[in-house]
Amino acid sequence: MIKSRFLSIASAAALFAALSACGGGGGSSGFTPTAAAGLYESTGGATPAFEVLMLDSGRFYAIYGLNPTTPVPAGGVIVGDTTTSANTFTSSAVHDFNLVAHTVASGTATGTFIAKTTISGTATTSAATSAFGGTYSTSYDQSASVSSLVGTYGGQISDLGGSKVSVVTVDASGVLVGTTTSGCSYLGIATTHSAGNVFDVSVTYQTGCTENGNTLKGHAFVSHNVLYFVTLSGDQSRAVLFAGVKS
Repeated sequence: MIKSRFLSIASAAALFAALSACGGGGGSSGFTPTAAAGLYESTGGATPAFEVLMLDSGRFYAIYGLNPTTPVPAGGVIVGDTTTSANTFTSSAVHDFNLVAHTVASGTATGTFIAKTTISGTATTSAATSAFGGTYSTSYDQSASVSSLVGTYGGQISDLGGSKVSVVTVDASGVLVGTTTSGCSYLGIATTHSAGNVFDVSVTYQTGCTENGNTLKGHAFVSHNVLYFVTLSGDQSRAVLFAGVKS
């Protein structure tokens, strides 16, 4: 047990060093953040509930729930990299990960936004046309601090191989340790993103996981006491989504 814990800490340290070396997802010199950046939320109505995170880089994650009331448990996530012009955004390559059917479909997205107010988009893929959007959450304006993540979160982790009940614990250094009821374990590190109340994450999935042996990177945020993180393969063909409530 002592040896196993030592190896976990050593692995986390290595992950932290690797993430720091690549700049933690920050912008490069001359980088211009998108005006659409923010966290947008929606509940109610005829569509699933959404948490839409638009990063300063233009990367967006539209996490959708199984019903209109709440995004938890999550039904899937739409991921894409956008460009903006005035109050519109477009993406020529989006991936819709349906984590109920455990499928991924590629396509495009377009939409409009009012900075720090609302966002509305449509993703058109080979599988479906899906609307997403929400109203701006001022939680995005708070300063990101790893200490705010500290705690234990219970929920579900999903990928193209299936969904599992999972518990994630985050410590004061940002080390993230996850386990599932089916024997999948994973280890990662969370660091503050360059802008917004967002975190860069790097997670290595271990024995029992669909992504066994792979390290995937992405982003995390907390909304209404729920920790969400999405990690992706480099070509965005595979994704892992965790959504869990803090205990």
